[in-house]
Amino acid sequence: MKPADPVLRREPRRELWLLGAVLLIFCLLAATLALPAEEDAFIYYRYAWNWAHGQGLAFNAGDPVEGFSGPLWMGILALVAGAGLDLPRTATLLGLLCGVAALAATWALGRAAGLSRSGRLMAVACVALSYPFIVWSRSGLETPLYSLAIVVTAAAYLAAEYPLARQADRRWPRRIAAVTPIFVCLGRPEGAMLVVVMAADRLLARDRRGALRYGVPAAIGYGGYLVWRLLTFHSLVPNTSVKLYPLLIERSGGQFLDYVLLLGALPLLLPVLALLDRRGTGPERRRLGFLAAVVCLVSFLFNFLAGGDYRPGFRYFIPTLPVLMVAVWCAASLLRPLASPPARALLLALLLSGSMIRLGQNPPRVHDWRREVYEMWRDPATDTNNWGIRIVRWMEGHVPERSVVAFGQMGRVPYYLAHDGHEVRFVDTLGLVDREVARIYRFDGKISDLLRDIRAGRSPREALELGRQRRALRFAGTILGKQPDFVLIEAALNDYPMMRALQENPEFQTTYHQSGQLPLEGLPYVRIYTPVRRRP
Repeated sequence: MKPADPVLRREPRRELWLLGAVLLIFCLLAATLALPAEEDAFIYYRYAWNWAHGQGLAFNAGDPVEGFSGPLWMGILALVAGAGLDLPRTATLLGLLCGVAALAATWALGRAAGLSRSGRLMAVACVALSYPFIVWSRSGLETPLYSLAIVVTAAAYLAAEYPLARQADRRWPRRIAAVTPIFVCLGRPEGAMLVVVMAADRLLARDRRGALRYGVPAAIGYGGYLVWRLLTFHSLVPNTSVKLYPLLIERSGGQFLDYVLLLGALPLLLPVLALLDRRGTGPERRRLGFLAAVVCLVSFLFNFLAGGDYRPGFRYFIPTLPVLMVAVWCAASLLRPLASPPARALLLALLLSGSMIRLGQNPPRVHDWRREVYEMWRDPATDTNNWGIRIVRWMEGHVPERSVVAFGQMGRVPYYLAHDGHEVRFVDTLGLVDREVARIYRFDGKISDLLRDIRAGRSPREALELGRQRRALRFAGTILGKQPDFVLIEAALNDYPMMRALQENPEFQTTYHQSGQLPLEGLPYVRIYTPVRRRP
């Protein structure tokens, strides 16, 4: 029997060959770009290393603190470490595999959304050639796995609730879409927003059973993890929530605008225009509305709630990039002015323009691939020009076993010291893996203090200043209360209020003195303080 929709016909070999070619290009680009190892990935590696060596899922032995954002990725890397595999090397390979799988899932999402063959391939190409997507797939972080979970869930949901054929069997898509949101929630905390979108979409369709179908399994699955989190880490929220600061509008807004410019600015208006155009059919517009809602809540809204990321690279946006590209090409198929091949070519050029500029600035290394790419991937510790590796080498020669070190970079340095057999305990001055320091930084605590001071009769300006002073004193007292044997302060944090408060603290000035710096000559990137009674 002939299918009712040509999209449902068996895909010709030509399309699959073209899809394979796009995936191959992605792999070649990812394997030939010279990219430094991602600092935050080493936080995962230290947790995994400690777990594999009998110290539990803890950054510092005996002190369980959830200093990672992706529980699912953390579990995978713990198994990698337990199997005796090299963590930096294996994590990047797994990330690339997840990136490839996310691209294949993007093709499936385009199919479920009703895109034509060319539309599906162009959506996949826009993601595969995206410079930030390539970078984060190589990072060793949870980003590509989280993106894969989002795309699979979105594709299964569209196939289950908005099938292209009326007689389609929706049982398996519904089962998949009911289970995969659990993995999205375990991918990153903001993944729960995807479940909200799915449940809200069902409620808008007056399908309460459908809302329960997707909401209940996610609530049970993620709820089980919350119970385990509370019993293990003694907290209902991860310690990484210290990074959330909605008042950083300048940073979050700037990163959002940069992301819009990366994608050519104008293409992101297409889903809005298509949703406003009443000429599209109901199912087409509902599919597009769902895709747009996923992007807006899971990435755009979270970016502003978090105050943006503390570094460039669009980390909060990239997980939903495949969904956004499918939404853009769906919108283009609904708008008549974009039906011509020249208009489609212009749209493709705009979407890829930002990434092509970045690839031009950092082109693939083919001629000197072994030295510039392979050796750094095989063993990041060979990158002796990296400041973190230099600090590791210095600490291996100067920091005694069982020392306590206060430092703000919890990536390469703690991991390689643990990997090389050195027992050193770290106090994280930025709070990501330190519960006491995190309490000082957390946004909810700042708001609570502000409201309490305002109720006490102080003006908002006075309350803000008093809160800053109080937190600075608490920070200095917390760090000094841990009695670190070494305090390493990065030059990049010279103007950071908390670091300045620590250095200006009378107890710190009488107890510690600057005993060195790295590098030993020239402008330092880190200053080393030790107790006055003891010189290294």
